[in-house]
Amino acid sequence: MSANDPASSAYRTGGLRYPPRHHREHAPVWIDAVLAALGHAPAFPAGGPVRLCDLGCGTGLGSLALAAADPRIRLTGIDLDPAHIEIAGAAAAAAGIAAKFRCADVAQLDPPPGPFDVILCHGLLSWVDDATRQAVARFVGGALAPGGVVLLHYMSQPGGAAFAAFHQVFAAHADARDPVAAGLAVLRGLRDAQAGFFRLHPHASATLDSLLAEDPGYVAHEYLNPCFTPLAAGAVMALMRGAGLTYAGSATPCENIDALSLPGSCLPMVAAERDPARRETLKDIARNQALRIDLYRRPGTGLADAAHLARMRSIPWAAMTDAPGPGRLTFDTRIGPVEGAAEIFGPLLTALAAGAQTFGALERVPPFAGRPALLNQALQMLLWAGIAHPLRQDGTAADAAPFNRWAEAQRLPFRAAPRLGSALAPGRHVRL
Repeated sequence: MSANDPASSAYRTGGLRYPPRHHREHAPVWIDAVLAALGHAPAFPAGGPVRLCDLGCGTGLGSLALAAADPRIRLTGIDLDPAHIEIAGAAAAAAGIAAKFRCADVAQLDPPPGPFDVILCHGLLSWVDDATRQAVARFVGGALAPGGVVLLHYMSQPGGAAFAAFHQVFAAHADARDPVAAGLAVLRGLRDAQAGFFRLHPHASATLDSLLAEDPGYVAHEYLNPCFTPLAAGAVMALMRGAGLTYAGSATPCENIDALSLPGSCLPMVAAERDPARRETLKDIARNQALRIDLYRRPGTGLADAAHLARMRSIPWAAMTDAPGPGRLTFDTRIGPVEGAAEIFGPLLTALAAGAQTFGALERVPPFAGRPALLNQALQMLLWAGIAHPLRQDGTAADAAPFNRWAEAQRLPFRAAPRLGSALAPGRHVRL
């Protein structure tokens, strides 16, 4: 029985299923806004459809929320675990969503289905063996439509290496009656005893706190999986290069803004490095990066300056109803708190408080006149902080009510948000 066999994984995880999750970076509207900020052409036509594949979809509930919010999406979910696919199919039927879910091993998808405009690969690369990672590369290389985009989420070096120790602790307790509780108890005991590991890796303590509050199914699938390999960004770039894809940027917007996501003392070294793999390696070391959410495309999707500016100017933005006022704004980044300049973010938040506006309209707000790059960075930071969000531009109506009624009955921690083409926690809304 291989390490990636669903029966083996079910044994290691004690039969616990991965809990429902929505990842905001998965929304095509989010991905499109980040690509626009980076100077890339769209990955799909504005009028749709958006052919989306969720590779390693789990129970598929997060992607179903996206399909409910954005009627352009034609969803295909693929997962190795038949129980996950059964749950996904039943949920789609209950919510009235015409999605396709397939139980399959990525290594056996030959030829791969597709083509897809967006391929999501979340929670997979670091939790499978090298042969399966090679199969993932073959899949995305063969299934991606011309101009499409791949999102890759993985534990990264050097920060993620610390969590190999967590994996070892949980693996040592895999045969316990409750391996999750046993592993957490050992890790908490080690931290309370001021073990050298926690003193050397202070970020591991914060992760342990989050795991103590997590659904046991999440912890099981994260740390009881037979494979756990934090990967170097350069190694992933090489893997994707073999599939004909190149790194486009991070789906985590603030990580594309070096001045706001790197220690100032490291900026000269990073700025001087032109090789993409070496540059990302330097950035990961500077931030002690523990995970990455990368975007990959085929070469040739970059835009000239005029086309880049025109693309950004067409995107409408809106603030969330719980957005802060124009006072002091602090961003909690990987390198610690970063203060947002009041003279930049204050006028922007004031403008968005009046309602949704395009990038082009916001350019007329001081201090952004004649400074589109500054506005671009400010909006990307507000996106990352959950304060503002781009809106769908396709104009098609979305009836998310059937999914949201079902989600409420199932007590899911998210609801489809059609104007955003995404999902939000219950009770959160966008100001239009």
